[in-house]
Amino acid sequence: MKTKLLNLLSSAHPMLRFSLVGGIGFIVDLTTLVLLHNYAALELQQARAFAFILAASSNWFLNRHLTFLPQHLSDRKSAEWLRFLVSAMLSAIPNLGLFYLLMQLLSNSWFSIIFAMSCGILLGLFSNYQLARHWVFRTQT
Repeated sequence: MKTKLLNLLSSAHPMLRFSLVGGIGFIVDLTTLVLLHNYAALELQQARAFAFILAASSNWFLNRHLTFLPQHLSDRKSAEWLRFLVSAMLSAIPNLGLFYLLMQLLSNSWFSIIFAMSCGILLGLFSNYQLARHWVFRTQT
């Protein structure tokens, strides 16, 4: 089963694999947001920022091992992780900007929060993929 899944993933387009990892990152992001806001009593914006950083870190790890594995990646993992965080932060400008804008326009219900978060994530997907592909996980020669 594991081998079949890995074969299926390796034959998929990198953008599809990147999106799948992003979906997992969304779950990490949302779960962390809910836990920090509801149970650790952090303000919504603080909880959102911490959740974003944790999700970006898990996405770096998964993208390194699932999306860009066939490439000859850098042995300098810490520098690569830092580039990924920088690219995630650059892509976070439209992501978080749209989230904050929508939260000003919508109610403070969980449906509105999830809707605003989803819209922001979709907006940041394209730039994040391009930065990851051409800068973070660039092929080493």
